[in-house]
Amino acid sequence: MNAVVPPPVTLRPTEERDLDAVVEILRSTVEWYRPFTDPEDLAASHEVDATWARANLRKREFWSAVLHGEVVGVLTLQDAGDFLYLGYVYVHRDHVGKRIGRRLLDHASAEVVRRDKEGMVLIAHPDAEWAVRAYTRYGFECVAESDDEVCAWNDGWLEPYHESGFQLWKWMPEA
Repeated sequence: MNAVVPPPVTLRPTEERDLDAVVEILRSTVEWYRPFTDPEDLAASHEVDATWARANLRKREFWSAVLHGEVVGVLTLQDAGDFLYLGYVYVHRDHVGKRIGRRLLDHASAEVVRRDKEGMVLIAHPDAEWAVRAYTRYGFECVAESDDEVCAWNDGWLEPYHESGFQLWKWMPEA
């Protein structure tokens, strides 16, 4: 039996020249989120543009997943005290299923260890079944379900990033 060989994906810090691709990646899945995401949240986090990308490149640590010279995935990391916050773990819809998301999560988990963090967190909507399935498979656990619980995490650290109905998921490295 032949093993599935993942594509040759490399990760590198996102550069200004990558921002159009980052915007396209986020916008490529907007229709997946539209049925259950508040329109205001959708506009602020998925229906983004180059202005948003330039502003956020200064606020977050962006990593680009590159496949055959094309930016096809994006990961953002932010220091949240004892944890890394993964604001975006997105793969362009044309490249879903190629283990690129797993490669992004592997990079984030390596950063948790390298930076001596307790773990990493992210928010995901329970109706985003594809994302919840991937996070669960990776080892994330849902630790807060209500908006109030999510916003209370880490003394309110997530409040600026919280989207209504999204849950808090946490991953911890194995001891």
